[in-house]
Amino acid sequence: MRCVRAATAILSLCAMVLGAGLARGAVSAAPAEFAGVALGTTLGELKRSHPEVARNPDSDRLFQVYQTLALKGVSEKSAVAFDIYQGRVVGGQVMLDSYNARYWYDQMVERYGKPDSCSYCTDPELVIANWMWGNGVRLHIGGEMLTLLTEDGAAQRQQWVARGDSSIAAADNGDESSDLGEQADVPVTQRKAKKKITPQPAVANRHPAGWRAYYQDAKSRVERWLGWSK
Repeated sequence: MRCVRAATAILSLCAMVLGAGLARGAVSAAPAEFAGVALGTTLGELKRSHPEVARNPDSDRLFQVYQTLALKGVSEKSAVAFDIYQGRVVGGQVMLDSYNARYWYDQMVERYGKPDSCSYCTDPELVIANWMWGNGVRLHIGGEMLTLLTEDGAAQRQQWVARGDSSIAAADNGDESSDLGEQADVPVTQRKAKKKITPQPAVANRHPAGWRAYYQDAKSRVERWLGWSK
């Protein structure tokens, strides 16, 4: 009887230890920012703090990506993209390489503790790690990419990728002005009247310009820099 009780106690202790390890990411404070930019920051605020970011041409009116090959304010040179939905930052990605992989992995562990799941943890260039929180925020490192997204951001980004070359995306992808909406922070007297645009006839078999094409047939590291958004 004593042996059974002792075994039960040992199993209970092991379960508690394993449970604590699995829940570590979930019980730590969920990320409130990405690459120094608070989640929920408006696109206008992002552009003012990081004028170096530019609109990915594969963005559409429903979901946008603003990116730069070298984000200011980061000690290790890094290509960073911010995901925008309904005019606000909902996450982003960092392209990882042999120069910055260690920096970003160590930063994530320092801020959020050990990941909920991890493979090749001793090699930042090969590591596959996941952190998960109850509010839907997810952080993933793997495939030379760090991705952090809110629950809504993940869903919208997935839909954006699925849209791909569909007519919805190809018909009118919008631009930075449409992304910024009515620019409420600009006085009405300073707003320029919108020009009337004459619809152009559709072009058969239109191929998307920009980063999606590079992503599909990347043949070099430079092309991968241009294609990492999807």
